[in-house]
Amino acid sequence: TPHVINGKFCFFFFFCFTGKNCNHNIDDCPGHQCGNEGTCVDGVNTYNCQCKPEFTGTNCKDDVDECQLMPNACQNGGTCHNTYGGYQCVCVNGWTGDDCSENIDDCASAACYQGSTCHDRVASFYCECPHGRTGLLCQLDDACISNPCQKGSNCDTNPVSGNHFCTCPSGYFGASCDQDVDECSLGSNPCEHAGKCINIKGSFQCKCQRGYMGPRCELDINECISNPCMNEATCLDQIGDFHCICMPGESAHGFGENNLTPMY
Repeated sequence: TPHVINGKFCFFFFFCFTGKNCNHNIDDCPGHQCGNEGTCVDGVNTYNCQCKPEFTGTNCKDDVDECQLMPNACQNGGTCHNTYGGYQCVCVNGWTGDDCSENIDDCASAACYQGSTCHDRVASFYCECPHGRTGLLCQLDDACISNPCQKGSNCDTNPVSGNHFCTCPSGYFGASCDQDVDECSLGSNPCEHAGKCINIKGSFQCKCQRGYMGPRCELDINECISNPCMNEATCLDQIGDFHCICMPGESAHGFGENNLTPMY
């Protein structure tokens, strides 16, 4: 209800306003209940609390769960743990920083041999060795430098002992891959259809029986492919040979129909 004071209308709404002309809003912020460094914003017979990002609620006393609000707050597989007024990231091995975005420089504490180049990785490092050195830290002499393995094989050095070992190509064996494998004496005959196996350096060859061909004598030669039968006769392929089935009628030798005539 308005009241007239000095000829002016004033609304005494819980003493919201003051001044000669009732035109000054009473500041309700003194004694405010805004917590956690929230900022008080005066209103009419009330006030509001403007909260910092980490808090919420009428008086900024409710904690914001940043882990729920920001699902990707922790990077590179880090685990987010909410705290009152913030959050913490527990990083996986190899990562650091508030949000686990910084790769730890493992080369800072690496012990690569002098002259090698260290390459940082995630939770590890790699030593790039100079010529003549090998091993995880390039601490070993490269035993392959003298080419102990026969040409065509691969030489590798044991990263622990420094000894070389050869990976032999097909057809060779031995510490230096210098011994020939006799394929003809290994188990059954590698040549099919009774072909003769002949061992050669690093491999073998097959000498095929009549009528067969191929690296292992696996293919039957089709003697009919050159059309050896005449006068529209049908050629019948056989192993190492062929026969001609003549057309009906008397042959030169007087045989009857469907005569089976060998051709040599």
